[in-house]
Amino acid sequence: MTDAFLKGFRRALLGLINPLVLLFFLAVLASSPFAAEPVSAGPKQNDNIPPPINLPNDLFGNEWRARDKPRVLTADQFAVVQNGEVFLEYGLQRVVMRTYARGVESMTVEVFEMRYATGAYGLLTFNRKGLPSYRREIQFGRYLISLSMQNSASVVSEESLAAVKAVFPPQSSSNTAPLVSHLPSQDKVANSDVYIVGKEALKQVDGFSSFSEFVDFAGGVEIALADYSTAGGTRLAIVEYHTPQSASFGYDSVYNQLHDLPESEKARRVLKRIGNYVVQANSTSNSPAEIAAVRKLVDQVKYEMVVYWEGTKFTSIPIQFRPPDPAALEEFRETTRVLLQTFYGIGFMLLSSIVVGVFAGWVIFYWRRQRRRKLGMDDYFSDAGETVRLNLDEYMFQPKEQPIKLLGKGDA
Repeated sequence: MTDAFLKGFRRALLGLINPLVLLFFLAVLASSPFAAEPVSAGPKQNDNIPPPINLPNDLFGNEWRARDKPRVLTADQFAVVQNGEVFLEYGLQRVVMRTYARGVESMTVEVFEMRYATGAYGLLTFNRKGLPSYRREIQFGRYLISLSMQNSASVVSEESLAAVKAVFPPQSSSNTAPLVSHLPSQDKVANSDVYIVGKEALKQVDGFSSFSEFVDFAGGVEIALADYSTAGGTRLAIVEYHTPQSASFGYDSVYNQLHDLPESEKARRVLKRIGNYVVQANSTSNSPAEIAAVRKLVDQVKYEMVVYWEGTKFTSIPIQFRPPDPAALEEFRETTRVLLQTFYGIGFMLLSSIVVGVFAGWVIFYWRRQRRRKLGMDDYFSDAGETVRLNLDEYMFQPKEQPIKLLGKGDA
């Protein structure tokens, strides 16, 4: 019975093992994340460099009509214009320009595409103090949009700004630099904040142009400054360093520079280090009361260590600082679900094959036994393994003859 059972189970198992192995590899292949990626027939596009903004042929309906085709300048081509090095410091990628006309009026639209939104914001703050009345600039994500009228007596309307802004895709990034939010808000003059990331821009800032001689912008040093009505007029600047060592070196450099100034000039400046910030405020008077008010303003600056990552891709963030990616989590859950369903199916089929093998072996064994009974062979010897045994002992030896010869003494 045991041999028949094992033989039946072996046949049933061999009949199912090959489909199970094939199903297992098909399930693993289907659950692989690489299986869902289509194979591109052509060259792969570089996602880091999006196409330039396409300025339309008309703006605000048909009110403004384009007079020429869009012109695109790279950062290197634009660097030759006045203050071109400042644009490069803020991360200029390219410029798209087009001229529009409405009757006898003419308007030029310039789109400055920056690397990051903070660069566009910094360029906006750097330009806005010297903008003429016939020119308007707005920021939209990492784009700085400039509209200028050919006639200096004309003014750019809000409708024209809205029409140009509608050309751009939705932006999810912040439109300001985090460091600017750390400037004290009390007594700050509206729209006076400036965000600096390079020497060339710092050279043109009143009151802090000398900073360009000893502030090293290597390593991502940033400066945020603003005007205040405190003490009859105060300009405050925050220089952010990203390591305590560089902050100490920067503080010493500014302190030595102030130490060489005349006493009257030195008294009007307040210098303080706050964390990785080096804060300086310039007063317009040597009055002790006004100097005390300036010191109180400087004390309002609080150092908050917050890490911000900027990039065009999610993978630009180092993996140890990367927040959970909803798409990756969903893909992980889906892959886990497919794998679990696959292994559950494989386990069910293995269990089913075992049950079928046991049942098949039992049926085959008792079917053969029942057939032998019908043939009257139930009392005869039957080898369960269906082997043939020849019982020749009774024919080779006589009943009285000893079948085995023993060797004794003298039998050599």
